[in-house]
Amino acid sequence: MTDITIRAFAKFREMFGAETALSAADGATVLDSLLQFAETVPAAKEELFDGENLKEHVVLMYNRERIDAEDAAEITVEEGDEIVLYPPVSGG
Repeated sequence: MTDITIRAFAKFREMFGAETALSAADGATVLDSLLQFAETVPAAKEELFDGENLKEHVVLMYNRERIDAEDAAEITVEEGDEIVLYPPVSGG
């Protein structure tokens, strides 16, 4: 198992909590980890996913670097990694 941290900000923090420790399977991707997270936090499934795919509007950071939703299936998580979730950003 690989221990990682999932953090949430703004509206997502209110919905999911500020920080969740997650034990992901060895070889799991960012997407796999978020799907696992969504199974334990029901509000996350509706807010983050459209079926098995991440919604385009979700802003993801992986170890302090922004990644696109489509990259989440390609990046394997490692011990101590951090995934940060932000809701869509808007304003003017």
